Amino acid sequence: YAEIHPLLTLKPQILILADESVEDSIVQSDSRSLATLLLIRDVQSKRLPSKESKSPLHHNGFSHSSWIRKMQHASDKSIIISEILDSRTRNLVSVSKISDYVLSNELVSMALAMVAEDKQINRVLEELFAEEGNEMCIRSAEFYLYEQEELSFLDIMVRARERDEIVIGYRLANTDEAIINPEHKSEIKKWSLDDVFVVIAKGD
Repeated sequence: YAEIHPLLTLKPQILILADESVEDSIVQSDSRSLATLLLIRDVQSKRLPSKESKSPLHHNGFSHSSWIRKMQHASDKSIIISEILDSRTRNLVSVSKISDYVLSNELVSMALAMVAEDKQINRVLEELFAEEGNEMCIRSAEFYLYEQEELSFLDIMVRARERDEIVIGYRLANTDEAIINPEHKSEIKKWSLDDVFVVIAKGD
């Protein structure tokens, strides 16, 4: 597993990749990913402070429901994103509420569908997924504004264009989730230098 960009969230993040050695069997690959996920969550739940890990419904001895609750509590402290290959596995991951997931085969299918619909999209996808050229990255707010400056998202997009960059989203300071393609782009906000922006720009 590998760490994801820390600026997108305040929580530690872990990415579990599908096992390439068994990718010819998506069921076996997903099984290994889920086993790794459960092992990590189990270790995390055991390392929680005793006050946090205890539940009022917990009884002596093993309890399946209390074990799930402890792992769900561990998920509040960190985020695990699992790569899965079979869409049927998505139901297991989503019901457990102890992990997010990336359905990589579905992403490939959607990309192929986009290219089939409009061949020009292929150039955009090739640019974003290539090792060189433009890529999606995180930029500090100091690139586009001053501390406590009041601007709309559209104003920030204009400033980014002057740098040959495209701002597509942001994460406010002290929040956990990034907002991509915000609805109210003309709304004036007071921004902080601790905010970050999701940007399409030339790689460093």
